[in-house]
Amino acid sequence: MKFGHKLKIEIDGYDAKGRGTARAEIAEGIERDIAVPHSAKGDELEVVFIKRDHAVKICELEKIVKAGADRIKPVCEHAGKCGGCIWQHLKYEAQLEEKMRGVRELFGKIGLEDKVLDVMPAEETLNYRNRMDYAVGWNGEIGLKETGSWNRYVDIKECHLLQPGAGEILQIVREWMTKHDLQPWDVKFHSGDVRYVVIRDGVNTNERMVIVVVGDATRISDKAKKDIKDKVLVLSPSPSPSPSSLLIGEQSKPADLSYAQSFEVLIGKPSITEVVNDVTYEIHPNSFFQTNTKMAARLQDVVLEAVRDAKTKKLLDLYCGLGFFGIAAAKKIGEIQEVVGYELDEEAIKLASQNMNVNEVGEKCRFFSGPAEALDWKDVKADTIILDPPRSGLHHKVIQTLLAEDSPSYPQTIIYVSCNYHRLEHELPSFMEKYDVVSIQPLDLFPQTRHIETVVILKLKALG
Repeated sequence: MKFGHKLKIEIDGYDAKGRGTARAEIAEGIERDIAVPHSAKGDELEVVFIKRDHAVKICELEKIVKAGADRIKPVCEHAGKCGGCIWQHLKYEAQLEEKMRGVRELFGKIGLEDKVLDVMPAEETLNYRNRMDYAVGWNGEIGLKETGSWNRYVDIKECHLLQPGAGEILQIVREWMTKHDLQPWDVKFHSGDVRYVVIRDGVNTNERMVIVVVGDATRISDKAKKDIKDKVLVLSPSPSPSPSSLLIGEQSKPADLSYAQSFEVLIGKPSITEVVNDVTYEIHPNSFFQTNTKMAARLQDVVLEAVRDAKTKKLLDLYCGLGFFGIAAAKKIGEIQEVVGYELDEEAIKLASQNMNVNEVGEKCRFFSGPAEALDWKDVKADTIILDPPRSGLHHKVIQTLLAEDSPSYPQTIIYVSCNYHRLEHELPSFMEKYDVVSIQPLDLFPQTRHIETVVILKLKALG
């Protein structure tokens, strides 16, 4: 099967990357698995072969002969090409159905299908994100990468994942680059000036932070700084939030990174404030924060309900970030006497310490910086542990320590918050040697994508 080979297929399902799948005869008597991004179950399509992904043939949609029952017209003009919304062409009900099928099927492999609860749907399916990192492409595009590509970019006019107004900000940066002869970043040759435009929103505080990430901040003249500052200051606050902060960030490493090593504040302050469930959080430009603010409140409700039901007095919050769960627990659950949090990001720990005082729970909380696998927390005798690791999952040493025979005391309850349930399927069997899985609660924090959040509640098995 050569590049450009054309096929007629019918989509029968989806793979783990959210691509439509089909089985097709590529030559007489030879069938192969086909994957087509931005396709829908039931679609009858004409497609063209563009590349291989291991044993799967990746094809590009060329013509919709007959649309499947779940296909709808996307809102965004970039849908079908942009990698940000691989499922915007699907009815939201179909998105949820497919996500639940994936969750139940995967956990069914380890005998936990009956523990999966019904998904909590998103409150908003568009304009729900509070952060977007828009890459600057080597041809001067500013937007998101094309589906399946690391070096091709969609030049975005408006993004329907973020709150309104992103397109206007991106256009200001385009014009600013041209006026001041600032070159777009080239990810292949690691050269150029402007690398990313990051927009962060305080959804409930109406704050908006814009960070222009550059390779070398000394290349940005005082005149250029004044120019972009003046242009941003006159942006209209309606219907979108007007930027309350503007920062120039420097990232000198050659790797494709959207976070900055240092910042210069041109407008406002070096952070934004957000309020979730009456808890106030200060957020640094590089800090992790749940990207769907309204569903983050529902996620927090689920976790705090489990903490409360466990009659927790001492809570250990691993991968605590800036204290999203731990501070809320200390503020809202009167029975809690102590919260101890650990996080690798030193800046996040500084914010966690600041946030605990803002929320008047400083006497209950202690936060420490360091890798979770360093095991500084192993002697903390907690009733309940919250685990909220990155997409890559738990470090194997963390699992070993939690389940070690010489552990000073096993927590009665473990609450595992995961944005990658495929990792959970590998990790839960180890926990299940000592813990029973009580429930698996999916929450859709990521509409228009294949991703879904899950909260797993584990209870220590009875001795004997």
